[in-house]
Amino acid sequence: MKTILSILLGISLLVSCSTPTGREAGRPPDTLQQRPSLEARTVLHVDPHQSLITILVHRGGMLARLGHDHVVASHDVQGFVVAQTGYAELTIPLGLLTVDEPALRERAGLEAEVPQDAVEGTRLNMQTKVLQVDQFPTVQIQIFRPDPAGSALRVSISMHGVTRVKETQAAIQSRSEGEVIVTGSMTLNQSDFGMVPLSVLGGSLQVRDAVEVHYSIVATLP
Repeated sequence: MKTILSILLGISLLVSCSTPTGREAGRPPDTLQQRPSLEARTVLHVDPHQSLITILVHRGGMLARLGHDHVVASHDVQGFVVAQTGYAELTIPLGLLTVDEPALRERAGLEAEVPQDAVEGTRLNMQTKVLQVDQFPTVQIQIFRPDPAGSALRVSISMHGVTRVKETQAAIQSRSEGEVIVTGSMTLNQSDFGMVPLSVLGGSLQVRDAVEVHYSIVATLP
């Protein structure tokens, strides 16, 4: 019985993590587009106190009930938005990510609060084994708005030494001439960034490759 409990505890601590494999062999990164000129433009600065990015990591497999879904969040988004064009650059410091804040779990409709030891184990494994924060401390994001009046965005994401470009839709609104709010969501695959989702017990318990990213970015005049 003690052996079984030890196995289950280890699974609960690791269920939201994946093992990095590095850059995919033979698959070069997407090329980042050149930053447009910022001269004569209104540049708004991201307010980290009002901005939030959350990532929902889901369990899978026949024994998924033994693990937990997790909410990873950043309250420390940095960067700027060009008001006239919608171009933006964002930086997310990975060392400051939080795991399973009770209020965010409730907002996401997840089950009751996860035991603290599981939360700490998840965060440690995420920082060291998956994201390798010492080597890759940030995520760099470029956002292009092809039509300044539209809601379509082209998002270039550089993470863990890999760059991928995604197309998405966002809700963009201005509460004043000096403030813009961008909200939306997208799905990212861990494997697109050179990571293999964790799988244990012959695949009976695993982390799903796809994660849900939800964002609310507020930028204002400095």
